[in-house]
Amino acid sequence: MSEEYRSIIFAGREDRNREYKQSFPWERAEHGETMAKVTKSVLAMSNLRDGGHIVIGVEESSNPRADFVPAGMQDDHLQTFSYDRVADFVRNYADPYATFDLDVVTLDAKNFVVIAVVGFEESPVICKRSYADILSESAIYVRSRSGRPRSEPVTTYPDMRELLDLAIERGVRKFLERQARVGAIEVANEEKFEHQLGDFS
Repeated sequence: MSEEYRSIIFAGREDRNREYKQSFPWERAEHGETMAKVTKSVLAMSNLRDGGHIVIGVEESSNPRADFVPAGMQDDHLQTFSYDRVADFVRNYADPYATFDLDVVTLDAKNFVVIAVVGFEESPVICKRSYADILSESAIYVRSRSGRPRSEPVTTYPDMRELLDLAIERGVRKFLERQARVGAIEVANEEKFEHQLGDFS
């Protein structure tokens, strides 16, 4: 598993599906704002077709050939991370919910926390509660195709159109899956299933 993450951790640059954070402890008292920023990225990546990865333990670099360097997590910071602790915080802000996995990855004698976010199943994820000036109630966050990679509310037509198209596609897929389960539509194989989706694929 760790080797699968090497290209993500060592890429050196953020993109639409990848964000880096330097080592910090998952403790709300002193680091609540950083936790909220991570949560915003989870919400935004939930609204992408392929989700994304948030890597903690990667720092900004002064090297012109790489924006970020894999410094690794501090041991005392790493001990504060678990799936349950992160999920407990994120679920306070995600509506209906955000799906992700959390892995501790060791590469080149350094530890990293990798949060692998899955795209929404049927409905886009909305922020249901505000946090300082970082998270806003009712905002729908995305990772825009244009400009510097960052998590921000939907404000442009292309981003909204992409999100709506994805929601329609996922909704149709869920409908066909339900119909197949009750026998109204027999889905014999993947090719037939994709044919039923038609232009939504």
